[in-house]
Amino acid sequence: MRSLQAKSIHMGPRISQLIKEILHNEDGFNQSVSILEEQIAFHYKHKERQDDAEGKYLSVVFRQAYSAPKCYENCLPITVATLLTSLPQNNNPLITELIASSEQSVEDWFRQYAQLVLHPVISLYLLYGIGLEAHQQNTQILFSDEGMARHLLIRDFGDGRTYAPLLHERGYALQPYSYPGILPTVFFDDIEPVRTFVVDACFLTHLHELALCLTSHYDLDTPVLWKILREVTDQVFNALKKRVSNSLWQRERKMFLSEPWSTRSLLSMHLSQYQNYRLQHELTNPLNFIA
Repeated sequence: MRSLQAKSIHMGPRISQLIKEILHNEDGFNQSVSILEEQIAFHYKHKERQDDAEGKYLSVVFRQAYSAPKCYENCLPITVATLLTSLPQNNNPLITELIASSEQSVEDWFRQYAQLVLHPVISLYLLYGIGLEAHQQNTQILFSDEGMARHLLIRDFGDGRTYAPLLHERGYALQPYSYPGILPTVFFDDIEPVRTFVVDACFLTHLHELALCLTSHYDLDTPVLWKILREVTDQVFNALKKRVSNSLWQRERKMFLSEPWSTRSLLSMHLSQYQNYRLQHELTNPLNFIA
């Protein structure tokens, strides 16, 4: 059974509307990304106790049906998790068929893919303090007939994390959801929880996993794809440098490229019956390892 906390019911539509406005003003970061907007959501609230908790089993979110921009209407949307699924005819991961169709080298194909994903994800984070949960389940890629990644499609914003001061600098505001015992997703004092969210979802469980798969399948030298990932991340930061303060740019660039990465301690959270949803631990940063 899938549960939806009241927090997600409230925050999903709010963040969707916020990102929709930003993408409109930013031209979708060169029309590289679209969202499945959560337009309206409902949850049950106990009549007498006025308790939100029970509503996680009686809730619903309505997402907008996706309509591709005209220039991408002939592309095929594929959920990222599917890229790692074995093909029935040869047991190779689906991603290898796309690379073969593209007639690109593995390295060139991965570089273009990483550029498509990281440009909007890092831009929303560094400019607006918005963390997209761009992991394998929430992310679809629109692929051309030639097997090249052309457009990013993101869904599920109910648990998205946001750093309010950066939003306010750009003239936006986001109303937080507040309820006893529910951890906040809008932060005012520290951007670290938002950064960890982006690193864990987009870098570790998405791009890092694709790099592992391709390195193993094609027997590549281990650092090759992580070197590309570092180069692309650095390029995105350089492209945004003039739009943010130097102190923010320097600090965040260092955190993404050099410092250990923080990730969620899922097993510990499960064993503790999710008494603390923010348990995390540090990992060696693979982008610093290959620098």
